[in-house]
Amino acid sequence: MITRGIAPTIVTYNSLIHGVCNIGHWKQATRLLDEMLSQGIFPNVRTFSVLVDTFCKEGMVVEAKTVLEIMIQTGIEPHIITYNSLMDEARQVFDLTIGRGSMVDVWSCNILINGYCKGKKIDQAYKIFNEMPRMELVPDTVTYTTLIDGLCICKRCLL
Repeated sequence: MITRGIAPTIVTYNSLIHGVCNIGHWKQATRLLDEMLSQGIFPNVRTFSVLVDTFCKEGMVVEAKTVLEIMIQTGIEPHIITYNSLMDEARQVFDLTIGRGSMVDVWSCNILINGYCKGKKIDQAYKIFNEMPRMELVPDTVTYTTLIDGLCICKRCLL
């Protein structure tokens, strides 16, 4: 493209980053991101969401969190897809923790419930809420407040 005098755009870079992420080449994706920045092209919500999703799928939660923090610091609001990628990974860790016989607490459940509510997955949030008594956990004020907020975000009521 460049040799033909056609300058790449955000769409070009997002397509390339998405493509290399789909085949598991996250290192190439980060190189493309660096190249994009050096060209004065700034990432958008799609760029960040693809990277967060890829890092989560690769089990690289710290890297996904770093991308999310950069996203927020640069003033780009995470999209529902961004949150969903994080929640899928968080739920896997949660299930693994329980499966290994480790204890989870109300705080752990509240984190998942909050993430599902932010991702507008209220049914998943309720699923965690309903699992709490089986784990001998008592929902607290944060649990209920988070669920109520999630219902408001999703424009649903308890009736």
